[in-house]
Amino acid sequence: MITSQATDIRLCYVSTFLSHASSDKPFVEAVAKHLARRGVLTWLDKEELALGPLDTALKQAVQRQATMTLFISDAYLASDWCRDELRWAFEATEGIEHLLPVYLGDPLRLVRQHERLRTRFLHPDGDKVNQLGFFDKNNPLSPDPEAVAEKIAAAAYRRTIPEAWSEIAIVLDQRGNGPRRGPPPVPANVAGLDIPALAFRPSLTPREQRELLSGADWQHAAQSLTWALSTALGTLRGDPRKVRVLGDAQTGLVWAVGRHLNRTTSVDLYGYDRNGLPATNRGQVRHTPLPGGDPACVKHVSGTLLPAQPVVALGVGSAARYAPLAQQAVPGTPLVWIESEFIADSDQAMKLVADIVAAVERLRHEHGVREVVLFWTTANHVALLAAANLTPHVIPQLRTMEWDHHAGSYVELPMP
Repeated sequence: MITSQATDIRLCYVSTFLSHASSDKPFVEAVAKHLARRGVLTWLDKEELALGPLDTALKQAVQRQATMTLFISDAYLASDWCRDELRWAFEATEGIEHLLPVYLGDPLRLVRQHERLRTRFLHPDGDKVNQLGFFDKNNPLSPDPEAVAEKIAAAAYRRTIPEAWSEIAIVLDQRGNGPRRGPPPVPANVAGLDIPALAFRPSLTPREQRELLSGADWQHAAQSLTWALSTALGTLRGDPRKVRVLGDAQTGLVWAVGRHLNRTTSVDLYGYDRNGLPATNRGQVRHTPLPGGDPACVKHVSGTLLPAQPVVALGVGSAARYAPLAQQAVPGTPLVWIESEFIADSDQAMKLVADIVAAVERLRHEHGVREVVLFWTTANHVALLAAANLTPHVIPQLRTMEWDHHAGSYVELPMP
């Protein structure tokens, strides 16, 4: 995959620079992790910005619709370096809309201590703070980092994503190599688009080729992603909008995006493969199951398929390679399979999705199936389109299974 260089990037990432004192760093790092799971690109240190003077880099970042979060504490106001960052923050652009203060202590007392804060944040009466930002009066020195992250994320979405947006990129930056610092790698043809972008990072540690979220960690990440999509994108009705979904991630994350941006929304999805080539559901008729599929494409692999069968396991991909593993994961559950080979374009992708929909509807009508346990073993970017079509109207309950390379077995990933 040809990825962009820093100078080629026009994508306008929802982002924030986290200005903080070194003594507050553990708390700020916890906030940064929650922000990353909500699609906000975070800069924790000056080394993460572009090369050059920090004041110039900050100014350029803010001018590209980034925000700046100020973790204002006694230690922050005592730091010469933080004082410089604060000065650059005020000088980066006119107004204070790009600034979100997080007060680690009494806001009025902290604001009164610093001339620039008094000038910009203090009410003319002198008895309250205009720019309140975030303050937890019940736990002022150690607020809940997730609550802080939600406040920052909501402000960053408003600043970066127009209310009437028409196109956006979603980058799932999970698997791969190298540190997660700065903008994630994306195909050059997408990096050159001047559109808003959300970058979801399950963690801020270096990438791993086979990183997997499971259990409680998966549920938290999936719920955070869903909250972010709901909050950032708003009501998805009216004229069609383009959503481009990229990145290297476990299938469950792709599936969670597709489930949220399903065929009942006015969204044209573009899922990208490793070569930067998209498959899309553009032009699909909404609010009705996808037609044209072959219900006979599904093959019975193992187990007894009874006339009344509430739960069935369904595999998509290579049965020869993955069906034995799927059987081990759900012993006693009948397993059926839809073969899928290399998918070259949108027509092939949507044909496979139509076949899946037709097969599931057949299982529901002929066997009373109410729940499908899904083993997806083919292209991730097509999983996005399948998830958008396997709505509760098609199958009331859906459980996705994901291969854990470290454990050598499948794990279940409940969808939010």
